[in-house]
Order: sequence, then C-alpha cells, then structure tokens
Amino acid sequence: MKKLFFIFFFINILAYSQNPNYSEDIAPIIYGKCLQCHHDGGIAPLSFESYVNTVSNAGLIQHVTSSGEMPPWPPDTTFQRYAYENILSSNEIDLITNWIFNGSPLGDTNLLPQMPSFSNDNNLGSPDLEIQIPTYYSNATSSSDDYVCFSLPSNLTTDRQVRAIEVVPGNPQIVHHVLVSVDELGISNPISTNCMAPVGNQVYTYAPGSVPLEFPLSSIDNFGIEIPANSSIGLGLHYPEGSFGQIDSTKVRFYFYPQNTNVREIYTEYLINEGLPPDPPFFVLPNQITQISATYGPLINDISLMSIYPHMHLLGKDMQCFAVTPTSDTINLIRINKWDFEWQGAYLFKKFLKIPAGSMIYANGSYDNTVSISNPNPVLVQSGLNTNDEMFIFIFQFTDYQVGDENIMIDNSVLTNTINNSQYTNNKLVKTIDFIGRKTNTIYNTPILELYDDGSVKKKIIID
Repeated sequence: MKKLFFIFFFINILAYSQNPNYSEDIAPIIYGKCLQCHHDGGIAPLSFESYVNTVSNAGLIQHVTSSGEMPPWPPDTTFQRYAYENILSSNEIDLITNWIFNGSPLGDTNLLPQMPSFSNDNNLGSPDLEIQIPTYYSNATSSSDDYVCFSLPSNLTTDRQVRAIEVVPGNPQIVHHVLVSVDELGISNPISTNCMAPVGNQVYTYAPGSVPLEFPLSSIDNFGIEIPANSSIGLGLHYPEGSFGQIDSTKVRFYFYPQNTNVREIYTEYLINEGLPPDPPFFVLPNQITQISATYGPLINDISLMSIYPHMHLLGKDMQCFAVTPTSDTINLIRINKWDFEWQGAYLFKKFLKIPAGSMIYANGSYDNTVSISNPNPVLVQSGLNTNDEMFIFIFQFTDYQVGDENIMIDNSVLTNTINNSQYTNNKLVKTIDFIGRKTNTIYNTPILELYDDGSVKKKIIID
C-alpha cells in the first residue's frame, strides 16, 4: 500500500470561519494586550508568542481574562479614560471564551498579524543622555521583594529641556517597576536599600509594557521638563520575590529638545500626601478596615492635568480621586476598585484635563488590615516610607493652563516594531492536532497540524 505525503502551506478553513480562530481573532489580542509581559525574556513566567504556548495555556488565559485579572490595568475605565489603556473589551473577552469553547482552531496562518518586537528600538532617535545603574544583584528573597534607589550625577554643564524619557530594563524578567526623578540639588548616593522612591522630583514611572513618555506637542507649544545643570538622576527599582541573586543594569534615557528650546514646563507635585511630614501620621488598626480621606485646595490657578499617580502599600484596598470646581461640577480623575501593590504606575489622560482655579481635590480610600493569607497576624501599621508602613498619595503632573490645552492629545506615540518569527532546523514536534484544535494521532486523508517547540506549524495531509 502506497502512501502519499503532502505538506500544505496554504489551506483555507472555510468550514470554521463562523467561529473565532487564532490567526484572525485571537493572535491580534494576544500580541496587542499580553505580549508586553508574556514574551520570551519578559517579566511574566509564561510566553504566549506562539500558537502552541497559547493553546497549552488556554484555560488559564480564559480564566484570567474573563475575571479581569489580566491584563493588569488597575484604573476603573468607567470612571475615567486614559492614554495607552491596556484593557480587553467585552467583545475581546467573548472571542477568547468562544475560541476556547470551540476547540481553539488555528485558522489560516497567512492571516496572522506581524509579531511585535521587544527590542529597545523606538522612534525617538539616539538618546542625548543615558544614565545606567551600577551592576546590581537582587536581594529579594523567596517571600519578600527588594526595593532599592540609585542617585547618579547627570554630568550636565548646562540646563537641558527634555522631550521624552525612556527606561530600558537591564533584566526585564525581574524589573517590576522603575521610578525616575530629577534632583536639582545634585545629591549623589549610588545606592539606598529599602527605598521606596528616589530623591528629587519624580518625572516618569516604568512598569512592564510601558511606552516611553513623549511629552505632548501642539502646533504652538512644546511641553517637557528641564534637567538643570549639575543635577542628579534618581532611579527607584522594585525587584519581585524570587529574584534573589539575579543581575540587573537598568538604564534611563533622556531625549532633549534643541538647546534653548522654550518649553511649557510639566510640574510634578504630591498634591495628596497624607500622613507624611510635616503632617501627623495616620494609623491602620489591626483586624479592621480603615477608611481614609484627604483634600487639597482650592487651586490658585487653572491647571492642565497630564497624569496622575496613585500610591498605597500592602494593606491598600481601594482609592479614588476627583476634583470639584467652583461651579460644583465633578471631574473624575481616577478610581481603583481593587488596589494591588504589585501593579501600579502613572496614568496619562487621553487629553489634558482642565482643572479650574478654585477647585478642590478630594481623595478617599481604605485599608484592609484583617486576617488573610498575606496578612495572617495583623498588627498596628502607621504611615511612613518603609514598605511595611502605609501611604496615601496622589502625584499630579500638570502645567499652567492655556486656552485650547484640553484639545491637545497626549496619546501621541505608537511603538509597534515588527520582527520575523525565527525558524530553526532542529525544532521538535510538540503535538498533533486537527483543524479545530483537538489533539489527534496521525491519520490518513484528513488535514492535520503539527505543532513544534519553536512555535512553527506544519499543515499536513497523508493520503492513503
């Protein structure tokens, strides 16, 4: 009996076009919303860069997307919308669920989107100033994180205006977040341990998936910050538990405007900074949920708000912040319904928000100091700088308002480079499936898919 063996690279799967498939429906979601963390060498433990890996974790993906746990995006988008939102729509969640329910079909691989690149290339050109931390070995243990700060000289001899800021993690698998500051006093302290934030004015926050901060542009104005001559650059880094002994050498890059460019300065201010000097501390009592509130204002001048950075520590439960104008209009700024210390950052608005003079800023939140797996023996906690203390902070980035600011887009950069999938000659077969994703043995006269460990797929039919 003679068997004919064919490998097909172009097969249309019209019979299953009514159901979502990986190539056309799921890969665009995975590439756009998941791979920032879930790529080879990324901070997440699982890679979803191939169909094989995605199918192997389909149940997990369905659970964390339908529950809203992933992708991590703490702000409530029914309260306010932001630039660079990393959220799934209800339609995208339904597509994932339906795809898995119908057997996770691959679809036509010719219709796959281009794979995102996770190189450090961008559209900003060459950096004008690059500051790199000394080689650092994480001190995080199996049960505790490591927080460390560096303050390094800028070596600038003249004031420079910044148009963009970028953080390049030295070890993306262990760099959980980076806080970048500018200290005009030029204090240099190469390393400070158990440090939550670097010295100076915070200007940028990096977390996995972050894009470089390109300050907004309009037809009239340049926006940015200034790094004074002889100042220092601070970096505050967070290394997660389990990273002990791993090496990092993270750097921050600054991109300058031409010398002596006039910029509208973006200011960074801790407008809500409850419980820290010179104010008295607040206390979180054991075995109960503690409410907290704070106010700031009235504002002296109109401001154009660019971003907001909310911050609590380990016992944080929820928090929100809003402004009330002199005419009693409410401007929602941010609401986080489920605070997670592991996922935090600065959130830029889609456009500048005008907050008029005379407005009051209101903030409230709560802390859960009851018994839980992560908190088996609740104790009295007070506000402070250490990780085991608590904080209630909202950091605002803004500029003085000018007419028309509210029409200026902040989400002004797209950093989607592409690469080709690598092809290997020594790839290994992982499993064989049919065209709706069901595992199968080699069969005759029926199209099958062979999935390999490098992510490649061969479409075959063996004719008997």
